[in-house]
This record gives sequence, structure tokens and C-alpha cells, in this order.
Amino acid sequence: MQIRTLITLHTDKGKVPPQSVVALPDAEAKALIAKGFALATDASSTEDAPTTESELHDAIAVLSEDGFGKDGKPLIKALEEVLDRDITQAERDTAWKSYQALP
Repeated sequence: MQIRTLITLHTDKGKVPPQSVVALPDAEAKALIAKGFALATDASSTEDAPTTESELHDAIAVLSEDGFGKDGKPLIKALEEVLDRDITQAERDTAWKSYQALP
């Protein structure tokens, strides 16, 4: 099954960065999708999907202490490194506000 990774995965084929398309056994792929670590994807689609708020939440959750600024917000550069794509300050701010409201 083809999936698009939302986080860095470590597979038997090596390290797979976020937003990569990779083929995995169905059971493994479905488990990653269920946990929110990947999305099912059409094998013919190579277009980058926009960064979702959920992806930003996942990126915020894996940041270390040095991934946050003096104001307490996640650093855009740190999020971009996790996501392997550019994000805007507005995207970060919106995701940060909703992340803080999570139970």
C-alpha cells in the first residue's frame, strides 16, 4: 500500500522523511495511518499536499526544548525541519493556538 509519511519513519528500507511516498505492507501501512503517522495516497500522485493543522500538531509534539523560542512558541525553522517543507508564521500561530487548546 502506498502512503505519504507525516513524520520520519524508520523502516527496513531505511529512514523515510516526512512527506515521502513509500510502499509498505498493507497491515503496517494501515497501522501507521490509524496512528496518524501517515496518509493513504494514490500511487500516481506526487504533488505535495498542503500542510494540515494536524501535521503541525504532530510536528510540535516531537520538538525538543530547543525547538521553542523565548516566547514559548515553536520555532518556524524547527517545524520546517520536522515537516521538511516551508510553513508560514500564520500557519504556525494558528496550529500553536489550537495545539494549546487540545485536551
